[in-house]
Amino acid sequence: MSKPKKEDKGKGAEEHKTCHCPFCLSSRMMEEAKEQYSGFFTHLSKARIEVLRAFKILIDERISSLEKSNKKVTKVKVE
Repeated sequence: MSKPKKEDKGKGAEEHKTCHCPFCLSSRMMEEAKEQYSGFFTHLSKARIEVLRAFKILIDERISSLEKSNKKVTKVKVE
């Protein structure tokens, strides 16, 4: 997901700044924290990549085992 440019934020960003619902408040807090704790968020981003790589390994191993267990089909002549 790419960061929106400041000039691209427009009307939605203005509404976000004035809204006081829990989702807007938490989103605003996360955006502010990204600047202050950039190392933390960089680490989380890299961890997300590692988790996806771990799932990829599991999927690849499952595909491999399914391919190995693929039994050959033999035709049977029916009278």
